[in-house]
Amino acid sequence: MIYDTRENMKMYKGLGENLDRAIAYFLKTDFSKLEAGKYPIDEDRVFALVQTPTTYPKEKARWESHEKYIDIQYLLNGEEMFGLQKTDQLTVSEPYREENDITFFEDNGKGFFPILRPDTFVICFPTDAHMPLIRPHEPMAIKKVVIKVKTESCG
Repeated sequence: MIYDTRENMKMYKGLGENLDRAIAYFLKTDFSKLEAGKYPIDEDRVFALVQTPTTYPKEKARWESHEKYIDIQYLLNGEEMFGLQKTDQLTVSEPYREENDITFFEDNGKGFFPILRPDTFVICFPTDAHMPLIRPHEPMAIKKVVIKVKTESCG
């Protein structure tokens, strides 16, 4: 897992071809001009999802992970508390669903919970469970981008 700011994104080049494509797109794109929706970057290997959800209480959030895709989650506006921890520290509550590329886990009361603010991002690899969309204070509408990056082992 990586938690950092936009100005440091270029430091993560070289971790894989698909991730390099995602980083190049990330660095050249003004996401504030994009409406909510899906934006293909390299077919099913790399694509961006611009989202406008509302944050909610931690009690409603769930730990999740993905096997086929790395997530780059970048906050454009608002605040979002974002849970992070390794999948081997958690117990599966819903087994992996290939059609959605997702596994859900029981909350163990642990984890790292940084607050994402504009221009901050996280990169979650398949061994990183994450708990997105937690409200740090009151529920708030946010705008974020999730870039899905197919893991190199998945082609």
